[in-house]
Amino acid sequence: MLNEMGNLPGSPAKRIRDLLHKYDPDSGYVSNATPLSVSQDQAEPEQSSSPSSIGSLEAVDRVEEDLNQTESSRATGFMGKSSEITWLKRLLEEEQRDGKPSKSTCNDDSRSGDRIPPHCIDYHIDDLSISVPEAVQMYWVPHRQLADRLFETYLLMVHPQYPIIDRTQFSVQYRNFFDGIHLPGDKWMALLNMIFAITSNYSCNSDIAGPGSAQDHLLYLTRARMLSMGGDNLFQHPDLQQVQIEGLIAFHLLSINQINRAWRISALAIRSAISLGINLRNNSHLLPGLIKESHCRIWWCLFTVEHKLGLMTGRKTAISMNMFSSQLPLPFNEDQLLEPSAARFLEDLEMRENRLNRAMTSPYLRLVDSKRTRDALIGLSWLQALPADAALYFLYNCDLTVLTQEILNRVYSVECAMLSWEEIKSRINQLKASVDSWVSCLPSALDFTHMEEENSQAYRFKISLAFHYYSTQIMLGRPCLCRHTDRDTHGFTHDMAVSTLESATHMLDLLPDEPNTIYLYQTCPWWCILHYIMQTASVIILELSFGCVHIRGKESSLIRLGKKSVQWLYTMSQHSIASRRAWQLCEGALSRLALKLGYDTRNLPFRPNQQRAKPCVDPADPSLLEQLDETIDPRTLYTHDDRLSRPYPREGSVASRGEIESNLADLLGAELPSGPNTHDRSAGDTHFPYDPITGEFIRSFFPELNEDEQWDG
Repeated sequence: MLNEMGNLPGSPAKRIRDLLHKYDPDSGYVSNATPLSVSQDQAEPEQSSSPSSIGSLEAVDRVEEDLNQTESSRATGFMGKSSEITWLKRLLEEEQRDGKPSKSTCNDDSRSGDRIPPHCIDYHIDDLSISVPEAVQMYWVPHRQLADRLFETYLLMVHPQYPIIDRTQFSVQYRNFFDGIHLPGDKWMALLNMIFAITSNYSCNSDIAGPGSAQDHLLYLTRARMLSMGGDNLFQHPDLQQVQIEGLIAFHLLSINQINRAWRISALAIRSAISLGINLRNNSHLLPGLIKESHCRIWWCLFTVEHKLGLMTGRKTAISMNMFSSQLPLPFNEDQLLEPSAARFLEDLEMRENRLNRAMTSPYLRLVDSKRTRDALIGLSWLQALPADAALYFLYNCDLTVLTQEILNRVYSVECAMLSWEEIKSRINQLKASVDSWVSCLPSALDFTHMEEENSQAYRFKISLAFHYYSTQIMLGRPCLCRHTDRDTHGFTHDMAVSTLESATHMLDLLPDEPNTIYLYQTCPWWCILHYIMQTASVIILELSFGCVHIRGKESSLIRLGKKSVQWLYTMSQHSIASRRAWQLCEGALSRLALKLGYDTRNLPFRPNQQRAKPCVDPADPSLLEQLDETIDPRTLYTHDDRLSRPYPREGSVASRGEIESNLADLLGAELPSGPNTHDRSAGDTHFPYDPITGEFIRSFFPELNEDEQWDG
């Protein structure tokens, strides 16, 4: 029998209306309350705009703009619930709804009402090109001294965290190549160029490995692309070297904050690996154990990068838990795999499963309260006695990555929209037990709660695991970090919110109070440290926006922590465009909240547009031009997609004095010539698009040509 709406009682339309009626804006999930008879406007959570929904994750991911509309929107793409960009986006939208226009929004044609397009607050640099302007010699290599320095730095600072190549084998091949004994193929040369690309970018940013150009890593990347991904290479069947190349490219793009590009290449690497069965356990008796272990490590390298990108973008990863059976990597370095203790695990897969895999927390998301077998307990005791080295660190890092991925799958996925908040809380509680079990089973050599060593390899492993662990805790408790109502100020949700804030505090405590980029790049997980700091800053800013409802009376502590995160972002911004954008975004949000709460913000670094916004400045003043020659970043004068005559100065280039002088009047806010294509800046005209988020002009100063004019000109 049809109901009054013309639907069967159990029809999909009826169930959807019931879910909307039971939507809880405080938690962002569906409650167990009895459906009420409410209007459509009241039922729609995005229209109700309850203040308590600022920090919620909402029930379903949704797209609120045409992502194909502009180059900027395509460069950012979709950002889901686990991305800190989405967290800050909703906070800024709430400021808009409260009638407090935020300086951290951009004038953009794609805006709809109080919705802020993600690309307006995206601090990553996918909108910048990774191409180089000059011709590239495909087979050029640096001189031996520079090559040795880059390769040694890679083995020290990258390989222990990302062992996608066989260190022993590749080192022999490297020496044979430079000694003229062996002439390698194109794919090996591509691998070498990716090693140089990753290390040259690290060296340039860290200032600890000698001078280098900011463009060098793009030159090496371009050579690798030409050698392995140009022409018909993408249509050839992948081999193991191709998987390694794609994995290194994804890691490099992640490390330079080209997140959207890294996301695409990572998926390609995963597909290539699956086509070769690297994701599966290999029981072949013809394949040596050393090669099987190499395949295993390649798979887990791809898994960790794909997971990190999925977390940062809030997108569904290309890996599900039921699509791989590869065992966790052995806690032996390459030079130890020939020893008898390692050979037993390489040849006896059953013993490896019982004594190693079952001793870990994740394989495969077993219940933490289930009893471990006797072999597993023996394996756990053996692991506890091992010294801290790269292989042991990588094993526990992979184990925690699986747990974090399960948090994304069970708490942040679309499927969660059909679950009640009580069911979500039950899942969070189960996952919390797993994460607690992981940290309790850490070997003492990797126990980051006791930092006794400094500037050692073991210390770096502890720091990296600590960042990963606290990031996981933030992701686990983030759904509970929302503006509570009077009915929910204590209990599980409140406790998880406090745990999230404590994890953010512990993460910032890993960094010295005095920002130091050398420490950052020598000690911390430098390839994703910006994400970690932004994740921490976001939850601090959210809690301040809620009025510190979870930790009342701690406003001054949160302001201090917020200032510390902003100061670190400011220091990092001296080397990184992405860090500069992140700093401006967080500095603006924190300044507004601090002023609202009555705290002093004078010791926060000013944004560049605030420093330059000085009245009564004569653009023709020679002394000013001399100063601008030294201080103005040429990227603030041009856009990456100008279509007219002025060339775009690429990253690392220097604008000429003539270019600075010709644009100085515009930069200082001088009056534009009148004409049919000029408008007032305050009107948000797309032909004078000053972006308050980045402090930059984001498009051409000239009117864009329509499609016919572009091709007919």
